[in-house]
Amino acid sequence: YEFFHDNVYSPPGEFPIETYEGEKAINDAIDFLKGQETLPVIVAHQGLQRVALEYAEDLIESGDFSTPHVDTQDTTPAQRISRVMKWAKMAGECINVGNTTAADIVASLIIDDGNDERSNRKVLFNKDARLGGVVCVPHSVFGVITVIDIVGGEYENAGFTQQY
Repeated sequence: YEFFHDNVYSPPGEFPIETYEGEKAINDAIDFLKGQETLPVIVAHQGLQRVALEYAEDLIESGDFSTPHVDTQDTTPAQRISRVMKWAKMAGECINVGNTTAADIVASLIIDDGNDERSNRKVLFNKDARLGGVVCVPHSVFGVITVIDIVGGEYENAGFTQQY
Protein backbone atom coordinates (compact mmCIF):
# COMPACT_ATOMS: atom_id res chain seq x y z
CA TYR A 1 0.00 0.00 0.00
CA GLU A 2 3.03 2.23 -0.22
CA PHE A 3 1.71 3.71 -3.47
CA PHE A 4 -1.59 4.95 -1.97
CA HIS A 5 -2.11 8.50 -0.82
CA ASP A 6 -5.69 8.84 0.35
CA ASN A 7 -7.67 7.32 -2.54
CA VAL A 8 -5.01 7.87 -5.22
CA TYR A 9 -2.84 4.95 -6.28
CA SER A 10 0.47 6.19 -7.76
CA PRO A 11 2.88 3.38 -8.65
CA PRO A 12 6.27 4.57 -9.97
CA GLY A 13 6.36 5.19 -13.71
CA GLU A 14 2.59 4.93 -14.15
CA PHE A 15 -0.25 7.41 -14.26
CA PRO A 16 -1.95 7.97 -10.89
CA ILE A 17 -5.30 6.25 -10.54
CA GLU A 18 -8.02 7.82 -8.43
CA THR A 19 -10.04 5.13 -6.70
CA TYR A 20 -13.42 5.34 -5.03
CA GLU A 21 -12.55 3.31 -1.96
CA GLY A 22 -8.76 3.34 -1.78
CA GLU A 23 -7.15 0.55 0.21
CA LYS A 24 -10.53 -0.67 1.52
CA ALA A 25 -11.45 -2.30 -1.81
CA ILE A 26 -8.06 -4.00 -2.06
CA ASN A 27 -8.29 -5.33 1.50
CA ASP A 28 -11.78 -6.60 0.76
CA ALA A 29 -10.52 -8.41 -2.36
CA ILE A 30 -7.62 -9.98 -0.45
CA ASP A 31 -9.96 -11.20 2.29
CA PHE A 32 -12.31 -12.62 -0.35
CA LEU A 33 -9.51 -14.46 -2.18
CA LYS A 34 -8.13 -15.92 1.04
CA GLY A 35 -11.46 -17.64 1.65
CA GLN A 36 -12.17 -18.59 -1.96
CA GLU A 37 -12.48 -22.28 -2.85
CA THR A 38 -10.95 -23.66 -6.03
CA LEU A 39 -13.47 -23.52 -8.87
CA PRO A 40 -13.78 -25.38 -12.17
CA VAL A 41 -12.20 -23.85 -15.26
CA ILE A 42 -14.39 -21.57 -17.37
CA VAL A 43 -14.19 -22.90 -20.94
CA ALA A 44 -14.04 -20.51 -23.91
CA HIS A 45 -17.17 -20.43 -26.06
CA GLN A 46 -17.34 -18.74 -29.48
CA GLY A 47 -21.02 -17.85 -29.19
CA LEU A 48 -20.39 -16.03 -25.92
CA GLN A 49 -17.40 -14.29 -27.44
CA ARG A 50 -19.65 -13.05 -30.25
CA VAL A 51 -22.20 -11.79 -27.69
CA ALA A 52 -19.43 -9.96 -25.82
CA LEU A 53 -18.11 -8.44 -29.05
CA GLU A 54 -21.54 -7.22 -30.13
CA TYR A 55 -22.04 -5.49 -26.78
CA ALA A 56 -18.55 -3.95 -26.81
CA GLU A 57 -19.20 -2.59 -30.31
CA ASP A 58 -22.59 -1.26 -29.16
CA LEU A 59 -20.90 0.56 -26.26
CA ILE A 60 -18.31 2.08 -28.57
CA GLU A 61 -20.83 3.12 -31.21
CA SER A 62 -23.31 4.63 -28.76
CA GLY A 63 -20.74 6.08 -26.37
CA ASP A 64 -23.36 5.55 -23.66
CA PHE A 65 -21.90 4.05 -20.50
CA SER A 66 -24.73 5.36 -18.29
CA THR A 67 -26.64 2.06 -18.14
CA PRO A 68 -24.01 -0.67 -17.88
CA HIS A 69 -24.97 -4.04 -19.34
CA VAL A 70 -28.03 -2.68 -21.19
CA ASP A 71 -27.41 -2.09 -24.89
CA THR A 72 -29.05 0.39 -27.24
CA GLN A 73 -31.81 -2.15 -27.98
CA ASP A 74 -32.56 -2.30 -24.20
CA THR A 75 -31.41 -5.91 -23.96
CA THR A 76 -29.64 -7.35 -20.92
CA PRO A 77 -26.75 -9.82 -20.89
CA ALA A 78 -29.14 -12.72 -20.21
CA GLN A 79 -31.28 -11.71 -23.21
CA ARG A 80 -28.25 -11.35 -25.50
CA ILE A 81 -26.82 -14.69 -24.37
CA SER A 82 -30.21 -16.36 -24.95
CA ARG A 83 -29.87 -15.49 -28.64
CA VAL A 84 -26.98 -17.95 -28.98
CA MET A 85 -27.82 -20.61 -26.38
CA LYS A 86 -30.23 -21.85 -23.77
CA TRP A 87 -28.58 -21.69 -20.37
CA ALA A 88 -29.43 -22.63 -16.79
CA LYS A 89 -28.29 -21.60 -13.30
CA MET A 90 -26.48 -18.34 -14.16
CA ALA A 91 -25.62 -15.82 -16.85
CA GLY A 92 -23.51 -12.77 -16.16
CA GLU A 93 -21.37 -10.09 -17.69
CA CYS A 94 -18.31 -8.12 -16.60
CA ILE A 95 -17.15 -4.87 -18.16
CA ASN A 96 -13.75 -3.26 -17.71
CA VAL A 97 -12.77 0.07 -19.22
CA GLY A 98 -9.24 1.36 -19.64
CA ASN A 99 -7.04 -1.49 -18.42
CA THR A 100 -4.79 -2.90 -21.13
CA THR A 101 -3.15 -6.00 -19.63
CA ALA A 102 -4.84 -9.22 -18.60
CA ALA A 103 -3.42 -8.89 -15.07
CA ASP A 104 -4.79 -5.36 -14.66
CA ILE A 105 -8.20 -6.32 -16.09
CA VAL A 106 -8.56 -9.32 -13.79
CA ALA A 107 -7.30 -7.41 -10.74
CA SER A 108 -9.72 -4.58 -11.44
CA LEU A 109 -12.68 -6.96 -11.76
CA ILE A 110 -11.76 -8.79 -8.56
CA ILE A 111 -11.19 -5.58 -6.59
CA ASP A 112 -14.38 -4.08 -8.10
CA ASP A 113 -13.61 -0.62 -6.66
CA GLY A 114 -16.70 1.53 -6.17
CA ASN A 115 -19.12 -1.34 -6.74
CA ASP A 116 -20.78 -1.98 -3.38
CA GLU A 117 -22.30 -5.25 -4.61
CA ARG A 118 -18.96 -6.48 -6.07
CA SER A 119 -21.01 -7.80 -8.99
CA ASN A 120 -18.04 -8.36 -11.30
CA ARG A 121 -16.36 -10.49 -8.65
CA LYS A 122 -19.60 -12.41 -8.09
CA VAL A 123 -19.86 -13.25 -11.79
CA LEU A 124 -16.23 -14.35 -12.11
CA PHE A 125 -16.34 -16.49 -8.97
CA ASN A 126 -19.83 -17.93 -9.38
CA LYS A 127 -19.60 -21.63 -8.52
CA ASP A 128 -21.86 -22.49 -11.48
CA ALA A 129 -19.85 -20.58 -14.14
CA ARG A 130 -18.65 -22.97 -16.87
CA LEU A 131 -18.53 -21.21 -20.25
CA GLY A 132 -17.26 -17.74 -21.16
CA GLY A 133 -16.52 -15.35 -23.98
CA VAL A 134 -14.05 -12.48 -23.69
CA VAL A 135 -13.22 -9.57 -26.00
CA CYS A 136 -10.91 -6.59 -25.63
CA VAL A 137 -11.78 -3.86 -28.13
CA PRO A 138 -9.75 -0.69 -28.76
CA HIS A 139 -11.44 2.56 -27.77
CA SER A 140 -10.29 6.04 -28.85
CA VAL A 141 -10.79 7.63 -25.42
CA PHE A 142 -10.51 4.79 -22.90
CA GLY A 143 -7.87 2.70 -24.66
CA VAL A 144 -9.58 -0.66 -24.27
CA ILE A 145 -13.05 -1.93 -23.41
CA THR A 146 -13.20 -5.52 -22.15
CA VAL A 147 -16.47 -7.45 -22.03
CA ILE A 148 -16.77 -10.94 -20.51
CA ASP A 149 -19.97 -12.98 -20.79
CA ILE A 150 -20.30 -16.12 -18.66
CA VAL A 151 -22.95 -18.85 -18.27
CA GLY A 152 -23.29 -21.87 -16.07
CA GLY A 153 -25.25 -25.05 -15.74
CA GLU A 154 -26.85 -26.92 -18.57
CA TYR A 155 -26.79 -25.29 -21.95
CA GLU A 156 -28.08 -26.15 -25.39
CA ASN A 157 -26.32 -25.09 -28.55
CA ALA A 158 -26.16 -26.36 -32.14
CA GLY A 159 -28.63 -29.17 -31.56
CA PHE A 160 -27.08 -30.86 -28.53
CA THR A 161 -27.35 -30.47 -24.78
CA GLN A 162 -24.32 -30.61 -22.50
CA GLN A 163 -24.07 -30.53 -18.72
CA TYR A 164 -21.07 -28.69 -17.24
